[in-house]
Amino acid sequence: MARIGAAVLLLVAVVWAVIVPGVGTWIAAAVLAGLASTLGGLVTRGADRVLARGRDAIVAATPASPIVVEAVEPYGRNKHVGPIPVGREERLNSPGWVTEAVATSVYLTIEATVERAVILTRLEVRVEARSRRPPGNLVAPPDSGIYARPMAPEEARTFLVDLGEARPTPQQDEGVPSFPYSVSHLDPERFRIHAFLDRPGDVTWRVEIHWRCNGESGVVVADNEGRPFRLVRTLPAR
Repeated sequence: MARIGAAVLLLVAVVWAVIVPGVGTWIAAAVLAGLASTLGGLVTRGADRVLARGRDAIVAATPASPIVVEAVEPYGRNKHVGPIPVGREERLNSPGWVTEAVATSVYLTIEATVERAVILTRLEVRVEARSRRPPGNLVAPPDSGIYARPMAPEEARTFLVDLGEARPTPQQDEGVPSFPYSVSHLDPERFRIHAFLDRPGDVTWRVEIHWRCNGESGVVVADNEGRPFRLVRTLPAR
């Protein structure tokens, strides 16, 4: 529409200059022509900016992940912040469930979805919120056992992380090789992230798995079915 408007202004300027003689007419025509040129330039520059943004978005797009990650916290979600919902579905899906303990373990099973091997370059813990004061309204369910998931029997490579640090960094346990690791669709890897707090606090966090494959790299985020993990410690250190 803006291009059409610019063309109309230019046509009006030319017709006016031809039909109506005089210096003032030529000045008015020149003004109209200038407006048309300016409007056309703005449209062109705007289109160029839009195309540039689209091109940048395509270039910066994260490649499709060649790995799939399953995260399980076997004995987490044992307390609820505030009153526990009455309905079963509301209870099971409530975002108020937290892990109230000194430590918790999250198990990651990582498998490649492509035929070639995928290199896992590192694990990172991303803290989303932290408080030194744990919530004072934690409620235990009548039967907490229904929220515990069985411990998987497979062995896992254990990494320890102190969530109380400014930048929590997973460290391999004794005897566990450091990164990088390699996975394939026939040879997955299993990691245990043992997270702990050495003092009372409330931390929400996720795990980031960095990968590299066929000249590309990316990150897969592991969490609690779309929500961050949450560890609450209420007891002071002894």
